[in-house]
Amino acid sequence: MISHIDIANFGSFQGLDWKNSVRDDGRNVKLFHRLNILYGRNYSGKTTLSRVFRSLETRKLPLNYVGSSFTVTGDKGVATHSDLATHNYDVRVYNRDFVTDNLSFLVNQEIGGVIKTFAIVGEHNKELDEAIAAIETKLGSIEGKSGLHFDLEAKRKERDRTTSSYGTTASGLERKLRSHAAEKIKKNREYGSAVYNIDHIKRDIASIKNAGFVALTTEGQASKLNLLRQEALPEITGTLNITLKLASLTATAEPLLSKTIAPTKAIEELLKDSALQLWVKQGMGHHREKRSTCAFCRQDLPHDLWQVLDEHFSKESGELETALDAAITSVAEEMGTIAGLNAFTGAQFYADERIAFEANSKALSEALAVYKSDLETLKKSLGARKDNLFLHVSLKPPSHDVKKIGKLVDDINALIVTSNGKTATLERDKTAARDALRLTDVSAFADAITYDKELNRIETLKAEADTAATAYNDAEKEIRDAEAEILAFRAKQKDERKGAERVNSLLNNFFGHDGIKLEARDGTDEATVKFEITRDGKAAYNLSEGECSLIAFCYFMAKLEEPESKGKDLIIYIDDPISSLDGNHIFFMFSLIESLIAKPIKNAGQSNSYRYKQLFISTHNLDFLKYLKRLSIPTKKITAGEGKTRSVSDHEHFMIERNGASSNILLMPSYLKDYITEFHYLFHQIYKCRDQAAAVDNHEPFFGFGNNLRKFLEAFLFFKFPYHDDKNDAFERIKKFFGEEEDAAVALVNRLNNEFSHLEAVPDRGFKPVEIPEIAKVAKYVLDKIYAADNIQYNALLKSIGEPERVD
Repeated sequence: MISHIDIANFGSFQGLDWKNSVRDDGRNVKLFHRLNILYGRNYSGKTTLSRVFRSLETRKLPLNYVGSSFTVTGDKGVATHSDLATHNYDVRVYNRDFVTDNLSFLVNQEIGGVIKTFAIVGEHNKELDEAIAAIETKLGSIEGKSGLHFDLEAKRKERDRTTSSYGTTASGLERKLRSHAAEKIKKNREYGSAVYNIDHIKRDIASIKNAGFVALTTEGQASKLNLLRQEALPEITGTLNITLKLASLTATAEPLLSKTIAPTKAIEELLKDSALQLWVKQGMGHHREKRSTCAFCRQDLPHDLWQVLDEHFSKESGELETALDAAITSVAEEMGTIAGLNAFTGAQFYADERIAFEANSKALSEALAVYKSDLETLKKSLGARKDNLFLHVSLKPPSHDVKKIGKLVDDINALIVTSNGKTATLERDKTAARDALRLTDVSAFADAITYDKELNRIETLKAEADTAATAYNDAEKEIRDAEAEILAFRAKQKDERKGAERVNSLLNNFFGHDGIKLEARDGTDEATVKFEITRDGKAAYNLSEGECSLIAFCYFMAKLEEPESKGKDLIIYIDDPISSLDGNHIFFMFSLIESLIAKPIKNAGQSNSYRYKQLFISTHNLDFLKYLKRLSIPTKKITAGEGKTRSVSDHEHFMIERNGASSNILLMPSYLKDYITEFHYLFHQIYKCRDQAAAVDNHEPFFGFGNNLRKFLEAFLFFKFPYHDDKNDAFERIKKFFGEEEDAAVALVNRLNNEFSHLEAVPDRGFKPVEIPEIAKVAKYVLDKIYAADNIQYNALLKSIGEPERVD
């Protein structure tokens, strides 16, 4: 069956989006059902819509519909304007184009129009009948639960189940990928471009499957994030250059520390006490040529003191002391340079190099601290020799690692080169960092959703769906082959004359029209047959529009019985078949559709089967629409919970309307769908006003009550009392029905009946709220009176508006 139609461009239909247009009051999308009634005024687009279906039947677009675009969706897939030759829907359409194509004589009676012949099964041939019966038994039916059709239905269900399972699982994975791409990656500017969709994430997943991919660690991610925040840095000028002088200083110091000197005339007391000797040595500088008394004890200095001391502190010891002072100064200067050897800072480097630089810089500082300690040791040794010039001082071997310091210097210089080089490649490095971060995210996501496992599951489900689809297609082909065989057998039984007889039978049995007939006459070559319309045995011309309508529709109905159509699950579309027909013929047209198409066939198990797969009927005629509401309503079974099923109606009403140049399809409004006549509608509106509490939920019936009551009583009382005894008494019928004795009630009815339905005489009435309690009181009073007068009619009216019967 066809579920819905989207029409981008087709005649008066422009931009019809079914899911946005055809919705109920709850905004739920409504689809075509098995039986579909469509109403539309003339020129609303009914015939245009039927031409979409006619395109499916003829498998080509109608003339002058260039640039058409539409999509038909249903249980046999999607059919579009561009693939009409390959769709799988069996459609039969009755519309103006059908009449033009098959009965051009009715359109052009005077300029050579013809009526195409068609054949239905003629005299029965036992052998052919048995062959056809055997194939039909083999075909079976869904309702009969046997045969190829029943097997095909089982295969269809399995195909649909596996296709649905595959589609649901695949779309579920797609939904996860699409969501992660849009919500997690696309919105994360650290991952790169804002253009990122499901195709990109699929490519990234393929990338992480490559052997060389390694996801970033937490530290690695932090490093990449730091790089992304890094701006271009100035070039680092210069290099780290450290020259250690300890070796040369040691070479100078060692002779000084080991040199042997002796005083000319030693003072034993000073030789034995180095501290005293140092004290005397220092004191000489404070007293020579400055004072003649001791600054410490205030005694006069001996006259030969300087001679004695100079003989002890010889010239050689003085030279040694001078050399030691120079060596100590050199060591101190070397120590002073250590702090400024590495003037570089981590801020000068990019993130990755900064970490390595800071580690190397720290190690270098530690190594130079050892070097400084060695210098300190050398300095102390020189100081110790200076304090006791006559005593040798041994020198400890150094502790610092010259090679290590050299390597650290080389490493820092290499980092300088690398960092400087990064300025030129920073943007490329950032791009690589974003890629690495994004791929790491995608890798974690793929693991979280077990992507590989889901992909394998989807492949398995697809294989199952493909297998089920192949089985269904093979079974469908087997049925087509069997049906083709039946057609071949029936072709041998076909008789064009029987086609004409069937048209005449329909004209006579359903319309009582035996004056006009469709005759099958021999062609000029006596080998073919042609159809001709006759009246009283003679060729008929100047047919009325009504006669043309009757003949054309009976021709269509009879044509449904030709071998190419009979027994098939057809989608039938009947477009406005009652043009220029009177009321009787409209009813007979309805009877024909009901009897030969709509009425179900009772199966042996009391279940229903139908002569059609799907039925569409459109009309502009309200009388015909009234009859169409009485068609047999198909049902379908739906799941009611706990494995149980229940039957529900399988029909829907639609309206085609035209706004300006564009047509649209809508659900039929309640006032057309639910009420057979305006009389029923008026009764329902009065019934809604019987309870004043109902105004809370729906106040509209109360505002229209005066008009509705007046019109209802006029119609109801006219049929109740068709004759006016006193034409001067406008309230005669009301008094007759409600009774003369109930003057107060009659007065109230008259007041609401007149005052509430007219504002001309009482304009202030329109500026006041309606009196809901009075309205409810009158509505109940009128309904009670109708029930008391004729409870059978009253309950029939209740049933017509879908309300339960009243039982007092």
